[in-house]
This record gives sequence, structure tokens and C-alpha cells, in this order.
Amino acid sequence: MSLRIDESLPPGLQHLTLVGCPNRVANIAGLPVVHGDVAPVWRDHSPDRQFAADVIGVDHVVVLADDVRATCTEITRVSGAELKRLKESERGIQGFHRWGSVILEVVERRLVQPRDTTPDGATTRTSHAESRPQSDATYWGLVLIVNDIAAVCAHLGPDVIGAPKPAVQPGRLIATVRSGAGLGVPLALMSH
Repeated sequence: MSLRIDESLPPGLQHLTLVGCPNRVANIAGLPVVHGDVAPVWRDHSPDRQFAADVIGVDHVVVLADDVRATCTEITRVSGAELKRLKESERGIQGFHRWGSVILEVVERRLVQPRDTTPDGATTRTSHAESRPQSDATYWGLVLIVNDIAAVCAHLGPDVIGAPKPAVQPGRLIATVRSGAGLGVPLALMSH
């Protein structure tokens, strides 16, 4: 697992690096990807830090799509990553793929970025990725796995991160970093 933070780029997830993808394309269903021959190795370049979050991996990356089924079909066709599960409820549709050790969760865009109505009655979409066509999928956020979620939350404090609560995955906890933290991408931390 490797996560690179580059403050010279606009906020948000810019791309994922895929290893072993059968088609070396620049994007899959609108999602920018780059290709590598081996998985990148994460190295800590800050030995003088006072606190370590002890991130041990990426649990999942959340993708927004207008048409979840079409996006999932395209992800399977191009990357070979089969749709593991399609969840339909009154809240909407979610599709789940596994790209290596990371789950790719495809969520209906309307659940996260509802359409806004302007004073003249026109409908717009709130998005930090306005330059992309809305029919394409876009990266939205990610969930990192940490060794000690209670310690991380205690260190960051309630102004930065919410209290850990039970995750969908049995026996695991999840805590969401508040948007006021200014990370530029929705982020949650999860126990392992």
C-alpha cells in the first residue's frame, strides 16, 4: 500500500496505481489510473514525528457514479475485477469490487452529492471535480486501516475526528475525519 500526498495538486484523489491490470488504459469508467509492475512500498519519511497513526493499509476507496451498474460493468470489463456484490436498498445502489487488497466501493453520486437548484430553477451538481463529465465515475474518499483507532482519535481530538463507532464489518470500528480538518478528500479510519 502506498499513499502519496502532493500539495501541489488540486484537492482529492488523483489516481490509483494498478498492478496486474490486463488493460493498460489511462482511465477506467472515468477513473484515472496508472500502471505499475510491482506494488509500491510505503516508507515513513518523518522520523522526528511525535505521534504515528500507524496506518497499516487502505481498506477501501469510494467512487461516485451516476449509473452504478454501468460503472461496475466497465470496471469488470477493463480491469478484470469482478463485481463481488451489488447492494440495493431504499438508500440507493452500491457495487463492490476488489482491486488487489483494496475494496473499490461504487456509490450512487446522488447519495453524496445531491443536485442543487439555483434561484432560476436550473439544476446543478455540487462537485470538486467539475471538469469531469458527470456521466463518468469520480474518486470521492478513502478509508485507512489503523492499528489503534482509539489512540488515533484521542490524539486528533473531537474537533478533527468523530468518535469510533461500529462499522458495517462485524467487530470493527470506524471514525470519520471532519471536513473542517481541510484534508481535501473525505477520509475515515477503521480498526483492523
